[in-house]
Amino acid sequence: MLSRSVSRLVSVASRRGFAAAAAAETKANPDELRLTFASPDKALYSSAVVKQVDVPTLAGMVGVLANHVPTIGVLKPGVVQVTENDGNAKKYFVSSGTLSMNIDGSCQVLAEEVLAVDEIDESAARSELEAAQRAANEGSDLAKAEASIRAEVAEALLKAASGQV
Repeated sequence: MLSRSVSRLVSVASRRGFAAAAAAETKANPDELRLTFASPDKALYSSAVVKQVDVPTLAGMVGVLANHVPTIGVLKPGVVQVTENDGNAKKYFVSSGTLSMNIDGSCQVLAEEVLAVDEIDESAARSELEAAQRAANEGSDLAKAEASIRAEVAEALLKAASGQV
């Protein structure tokens, strides 16, 4: 019994040591936040050093700075704000995706869909919200569930477009 516990401990310790060694090999600086922010059709940031990234997750808004504790999160529809080193903040709407903050100071935000907030068509978002809300009251349970998800995304899109983030 004790040997299994020791074996597990050694296994975990060696993996942690491997992660630290890998970070050292890449000459990573944990005092920098290196952001990769992408969707299937575009990469907005690729290991770019930034000051901060704020991400909407199912657990709430997560603000990530350099030296952040390693974290994994699921994105919810909302606005990702990237504050670059010069203080310039850029806002992007995401529909869903994942957040991964690693021990080496790298952060990945991988989104299903990404759109710059200033490119959102507010009237189209409003129309989509109304259509999704109507559809949520009709059809099968599956159709209602899908319409409810569409409505959640459209509502977040409309809030982003109107600056109610």
